[in-house]
Amino acid sequence: MIKSITALAAVATATFASVAAAGTAAPQLNHISFTQPVGEGISYAAGTNQTFSWTMSCTPPSTLVSATPSATEVDFMDSNNIDNAFYVKKVGTIDCTKSVGNLVWTVPADTKPGVYALQLLLTPNNAYSGRFNVTAPGSGSTVGPSNGAGGASAANGGGASGAANGGAQAGGSVAVINAAGSAGPVAKVVAAAIAGAVVMAF
Repeated sequence: MIKSITALAAVATATFASVAAAGTAAPQLNHISFTQPVGEGISYAAGTNQTFSWTMSCTPPSTLVSATPSATEVDFMDSNNIDNAFYVKKVGTIDCTKSVGNLVWTVPADTKPGVYALQLLLTPNNAYSGRFNVTAPGSGSTVGPSNGAGGASAANGGGASGAANGGAQAGGSVAVINAAGSAGPVAKVVAAAIAGAVVMAF
């Protein structure tokens, strides 16, 4: 009888440990996401060349897909207002049929110091990098640590000056968007874009 109770206790302990471990495991992304820039403390000087990277392709089974996978547009977004993100300019295209990749891009030389993010044009929602600072030309750049599983955020996309809104989940920096078109209403942010890397829309 004592042996049976001991055995049951061991099983219960093992089960509890498994559940606890599962509960603390990092969430698995099911869509393309940025792996850089994410995290805090990232600063780029205007006019400098920088590199961003991503993981997972933009084709199925990713839940965020591109209409032009071999030439997906990458946009530079003004995120100075945490309630909104606004289109600034296109900074390149990527072939996101690849499961991992990176692209060297140039921070626009005429960018005013402030907070910005990158955007991938996808369907049904766009994906966003973590927010980063842009400083005056010649001030130097700082790449902060990468936190967590990636830097994607999802948004209901909008026009050229769409506005952003979203919520964060674990891991890197957040830049979120639930964008309306330039003529439409501006959505309200539901999570601050500071701590995590993964941002999901609804």
